[in-house]
Formats: sequence, structure tokens, C-alpha cells
Amino acid sequence: MNMSDIWDWNFYWQMFRNFTATVSPFVMIPVAILSVGLLVIMIVSIVRHARSS
Repeated sequence: MNMSDIWDWNFYWQMFRNFTATVSPFVMIPVAILSVGLLVIMIVSIVRHARSS
């Protein structure tokens, strides 16, 4: 039985690349907001710790 007609991996990888190319800018926005927020929280906690010492 020839399975190459059922599983067209080149097509699947092409669709996956197209999906990631379409979605990645929208995923990077929350990732950037989260990372900047964590950085600000870390800087504020360092400054508070330095002032209390």
C-alpha cells in the first residue's frame, strides 16, 4: 500500500509555515508585553530592596 498519497508531508509543512508566518506577529505582541512587564517588576523590586537596606 502506497501511503505517500495519503500523507503529503510537503503540503503539511507548507501549511504549517504559512500558519506560523501569519500568526507569529500576533503572538509576539503579548510576549513582548509580558517580558517588558516582568522586567519592570524586577527593576522596581530591586530599587525597593536597595532603598530599604
